[in-house]
Amino acid sequence: MPIVSTSPVRHAAREMRHRLLRNVTLSLLTIALFVSTAAFAVYHDLQSRLTTVSVDDILGADRPSAPEGSDFDGRALNILVMGSDSRSGEVVDDGTEGMRSDTAMIVHLSADRTRMDVVSIPRDTMVEVPACPLPDGSQSDASSYAIFNSAFSTGADGSTDSKDVKYAAGCTIKTVEKLTNVRMDEFMVVDFTGFENMVNSLGGVPMYIDEDVDDDKADLHLTKGCTTLNGGQALGYARARYSLGDGSDVSRIGRQQQLVAAIMRTAQSKNLLTDTNSLYDFANSALSTLTVSSDLGDLSRLGQIAHSAANIGMDNINFVTMPVEQDLYDPNRLAPSDQADDVWNALREDKPIPEESVSLAADGTSPSQGATPTDGAGGTGNPTAVGNTPAAPAPAPAPADAATEQSSPGATVDPATQCH
Repeated sequence: MPIVSTSPVRHAAREMRHRLLRNVTLSLLTIALFVSTAAFAVYHDLQSRLTTVSVDDILGADRPSAPEGSDFDGRALNILVMGSDSRSGEVVDDGTEGMRSDTAMIVHLSADRTRMDVVSIPRDTMVEVPACPLPDGSQSDASSYAIFNSAFSTGADGSTDSKDVKYAAGCTIKTVEKLTNVRMDEFMVVDFTGFENMVNSLGGVPMYIDEDVDDDKADLHLTKGCTTLNGGQALGYARARYSLGDGSDVSRIGRQQQLVAAIMRTAQSKNLLTDTNSLYDFANSALSTLTVSSDLGDLSRLGQIAHSAANIGMDNINFVTMPVEQDLYDPNRLAPSDQADDVWNALREDKPIPEESVSLAADGTSPSQGATPTDGAGGTGNPTAVGNTPAAPAPAPAPADAATEQSSPGATVDPATQCH
C-alpha cells in the first residue's frame, strides 16, 4: 500500500505551530498560577469543577508495563487526550447517536522534560478494538477490524450520561494500548460543547473565515472575512465538516486547532493575570469541560505538569500524526503503516521520534493528511488519493497585512492573527 505523502516543512508553519502551543502552555500556566495563589474558597470551587474518574477497573491488568514510581517527576509521561462530543438524540456524521470522539492525541513528555511529542491518531484508521466493560455491567464484543473512533462510542454504549464517560475513555485507552503497546499513564477528555462556554466567557473570539459558510446541519451561517464568533458559532465552526474546505476530517482538525489558538490569544489579550474576575470565569469554563484521570484530578499536580512542560523549548515540541496508508480492504479507510512502529518504539523508549518515520505537513499540523477519507463511518464516500498527492490549496488570502506574517513564499499562517 502506498504511504501517504506530505509536503515539506516550512519555517512559517513551524512558527504557527509554536505560537499555538506557546499560547496553550501559557494559558495553562496562567490558570495554574491563579489557582495556586487563590483564596481557599476559590481554589475549592475551581477544584470542584474538574471531573475526576478512575478507569482502573475497566483497563484491568493486561496492559503494557507501568513505569517505576508513582510521582510525575523523573519519568516519561504519556497522556491520552480525547475530544468528546455528546449530542443526546442526534445521529451525527459517523452514524452514531450521542457520545462519540473524533480526536485522540498521545501527549508524550520526556523524562528529563526537554521534549514533548504529540501524536494524533486519525479517526478513520482501522484497528483492533478489544472487548470493553459497558455501563450496564455487560461487555462489548471484541472486533479485529473496526474504525478507531468507534472505541469511544462502543464504551459509552449509546449513553449520553456524563458519568459514563469513564467507559468511553476506558475503551479508547484499551484500544490505543492494543495498537501501540505503549502504556497511557493518564488521560483527559475535553467536552467539545465546552467550547461554547469558554468562548462566551471571553466575549467571543476573532476568527478569519476563508469562505462563505451556509451549513444548516451545524447551524452555522458566516460570511468570508474577519468576524467575531460567539459561543454557538464557535461550536458550529468546530463541528462543521462537509460544508467547508475539502470536506475531510483532517481539514476540520485544522480549523479546530485555529479555533483553540484564537481562544488562547483572546484569553491572553485580556490580561487575565491582573483581571481576577475574567480569569476566574475563563478557568471555571475551561475546567468544567474536563474529565480527567485520578492523578490529574488534583489541580496542584496538573499545575506541576504545566510548569514542567513550560520549560520545554519550542523547537522541542513536535506535532505528528501516526504514519498511515490506504486500508487494504476499504479504500475509504486508513491502516497503520510500517513506520508507525517506529513512532511507538520511540515513545516506549523515551527517544525522539525518527524524522524519517514522519514528516510535517506544510500547515504544521498533521503529516499524514493527504489520504484522510472524506466520508463518515459508512464507507460510501470517495477515497482521497494517496501516494504523491499534491498539498491542499492554501486558505483564501487574509487581510492585506497578513503577508507580514509569512517567512517564506507560500507558507501557511493562521489568518485569525490578523483579526484583532
